[in-house]
Amino acid sequence: PRIRGAGIGGLTLSSALGSLGHGRNLDVDIYEGAAYMSEIGAGINLWPRTWEILKNLGLEQQLVRFLPGVPDDSHRLVFVIRKSDQREGFHIQDMMTPGGAIRLHRADLQHTLMSRLSGRLHLSRRVISFEETDREVHLQFLDGTTATCDLLIGMDGIKSVIRRGFLQKQGFLKSPSFDPVWSGTFAYRGLVPFEKLSAVFPGHRATTAPMMYAGKLKHLITYPLTHDKVINVVVLVTDPSKEGTIFDGEATTNCKQEEVLAIFSGWEDQVQALLSCIEQPTKWAIRSLQPLDRYASGRVILGGDAAHAMTPHQGAGAGQAIEDAYILANLLSHKLCTKALVPTISEIYNVIRCPEGNRVLNEARYAGQLTQLLGPGFEEVVEGDTEVPLQKLRDLFDHFSQRWEWVWKESAEDDRRRAVEMLESSEAFQSKYILPDFEGRTLAYMSLNKVM
Repeated sequence: PRIRGAGIGGLTLSSALGSLGHGRNLDVDIYEGAAYMSEIGAGINLWPRTWEILKNLGLEQQLVRFLPGVPDDSHRLVFVIRKSDQREGFHIQDMMTPGGAIRLHRADLQHTLMSRLSGRLHLSRRVISFEETDREVHLQFLDGTTATCDLLIGMDGIKSVIRRGFLQKQGFLKSPSFDPVWSGTFAYRGLVPFEKLSAVFPGHRATTAPMMYAGKLKHLITYPLTHDKVINVVVLVTDPSKEGTIFDGEATTNCKQEEVLAIFSGWEDQVQALLSCIEQPTKWAIRSLQPLDRYASGRVILGGDAAHAMTPHQGAGAGQAIEDAYILANLLSHKLCTKALVPTISEIYNVIRCPEGNRVLNEARYAGQLTQLLGPGFEEVVEGDTEVPLQKLRDLFDHFSQRWEWVWKESAEDDRRRAVEMLESSEAFQSKYILPDFEGRTLAYMSLNKVM
């Protein structure tokens, strides 16, 4: 295969093919448009179902050294939730789930996956178009060179070139999924050293606990990265009237601390202290995709943000890219897989991953509405409203927590088993497509090192 993109999804796929594909003649090339592997982003959130995948790929021991402890099934704190859009903020409730959340620095996950890379990584190789035939895919690069593969896997981010070509091939030139749309939300991101916040606000909870500071149309998510002794801070501000529009401008820019402080004027002291410690915040226009009708067809497959770019409100974007890679790697590494069966494998992947990826995309959007007090019964609530009953807020966040149960109650292993069973029971495999060897099969997957 040829993989376009060396983000989390593309790197996981490479690692998984190396782990699962022993004895298979897999020829893997990863094409990354960037000249070097940058460490974009800061903290990354993973759930128990994602951790289970990383364990199955043999990555647990390398990753656990970046964590405060070994993840297990005990009930753990996900968020301390406060209503904070007023001078006297107050505690709403603690969100606890089995296994909690696994949080680490994005660079630590990236380096771990890079250490287990299989195949060849090509930097400064940007695919600009492709042409699919019945037997192969022809790639055209920006530098004028070309390549051929049996399978093209587009994990090239939210502005995916492969997705555009895929939709064009399907005849959907006016598809609402052709380009990403703005969610109406800006995210301000930064890292705050423990020592700096403690000097400004001794005993601040954000140094020891994951926090959610909620308010009307705004909220903050923070969690400590104990290995790095910093707090990951994400500040989200939404204008619902802008949802679904095309964002005009640079999606990621630097901004001044004063801009963020002005937006949260009047919020409680805990929030003010946090924001005063972010010296150079970055500003991100949070975009997402309209759900695609399918993620794969023939010899072209989409994964990660190229397939289901979502808002960050369930902390599931990276996890979904990892699930894409895991399901696909299990299919491609199976002893029944041959070059001729690539279209069948594409269809199995689509049947398994498209409904799930789209469901999580929609759930993330809904979670953001609940967090910013946009749920039913909160239509008349305004920023700074001190009259909202505590029980009403607890009911809202009980509902919010229930919508997250899939992250620990369900397992990607169920989807893996279904996918493998489809492959093994396929009449096409048994009567027509099983070949005596795996000679000449090549894979290609690509993903840009980009995030929303």
